[in-house]
Amino acid sequence: MNKLKLTILTPEKVLIEDKEVDSVTIPAWEGEMTVLYDHIPYMAQLKEGILKYRDGEKEEYMSIFWGYFEVDKNNVVILAEDAKISKEIDEEKTRQEYQKIKEALITADKKQSVEDLEIELKKIIVNLKLSDLKKKQKR
Repeated sequence: MNKLKLTILTPEKVLIEDKEVDSVTIPAWEGEMTVLYDHIPYMAQLKEGILKYRDGEKEEYMSIFWGYFEVDKNNVVILAEDAKISKEIDEEKTRQEYQKIKEALITADKKQSVEDLEIELKKIIVNLKLSDLKKKQKR
């Protein structure tokens, strides 16, 4: 079967480089999008969400946060502000961070600090969703 090559980069690290996959489902700004072999060239903005890629029967998930992606000649390149592979997420720690951020939002007084806290809250919510997906996969 024909394969795509997937690369995922953040400013801090290369998460995946030229991994051969059958499909990639991306949280695009316009809505979730699945890329298959021979997709037309395309470029779009990412939003926070869960990225899924499939290789045969195996599915892998990761949380991804803002950035851009490009599809060209069966290469999918994702440039994300931040991303986490499911095994990097500590669910208990993430739940504790969620509570801290919610409490901080109640007492925040400056517009900028509220916006920063809301961004962190979005990241935490996506990571909790990813953690739930990880649990469902193990069943």
